[in-house]
Amino acid sequence: MTFDSTGTTDGGLMFGAGMSIRDDTTETDDGGPVVKGSYVFVGGADGSWKLQFGGNDPGIDLAGGFGVADDHFGGGDDTTIALSGSFGNTQYRITAADPGNGKIARVFDDTTTGGVNESNFKAYQAAKVADGDWSVGVSHLINTINVGFGMDSEGGLAIGLSTSFSDVTTSLYWSKSDHTDVIVAEDPDPTCPDKIASQENMGLGVMVLMSAGEGTTFSVGYSTRKLEQSGADEEGNNGTAKTKLVEVDFSYDLGGGATLSAGIDKKDAEFLTSADSGNNAILGTKDITTLEATIVFSF
Repeated sequence: MTFDSTGTTDGGLMFGAGMSIRDDTTETDDGGPVVKGSYVFVGGADGSWKLQFGGNDPGIDLAGGFGVADDHFGGGDDTTIALSGSFGNTQYRITAADPGNGKIARVFDDTTTGGVNESNFKAYQAAKVADGDWSVGVSHLINTINVGFGMDSEGGLAIGLSTSFSDVTTSLYWSKSDHTDVIVAEDPDPTCPDKIASQENMGLGVMVLMSAGEGTTFSVGYSTRKLEQSGADEEGNNGTAKTKLVEVDFSYDLGGGATLSAGIDKKDAEFLTSADSGNNAILGTKDITTLEATIVFSF
């Protein structure tokens, strides 16, 4: 359940806050409700700018990504703060990590008497990864053609193009990212995670969305992602893995603020696991079929 609230001052300043409550057994031991995605914001009532803390989508999402061609971007650390808005037919969004994350990374001291505390070291690692993360995206509409572009601090680059004609929207998407210092295997000593590699990702996707009238839409998408992992140590973590995804979705407006959505995804995924010796990782495969149906309503 999601709660949102907004207001506007007499001077034209918009403000608001929101949060989501979920009954998620993976978040708490007793399976109780948890609060996720809470946020507050302030901005201009004309939509030209909006400053929001929490609950943001990465700026690079404005490029129009979808499927596995888009799932290699982080997005978890770089969405604490966002400045977004629009002017004319152009939208923009700039997101960044909490600057406070970097404090732990800078003050960590491995000479502490009695040895290094494992939990503190892991917190230091997480903060170091998030330190300085950012993401930016811009989209512009020209007649019936929408062009999107995005970048992020992990060497991410995304370009999207979509066009609509006679109730049919066709979208093309290309993306890449370069991740360095990726821990691909844990060392027994938590202070020595030296099994590190570099990862290069390349994604490509195409999607067609059709409107059948009376609030009904269908969409079919195909996307691919190629992962190249290199620079790992002698434990053997280098290699290439490819993933393909076919997704078919259906949406129907039930009226009264309710919408029914259903879909099926077929993913053929390859993944890399550590080899006992040598420089090449073991290539594994996994075929996943997902069926999903949801009803969303607002009041």
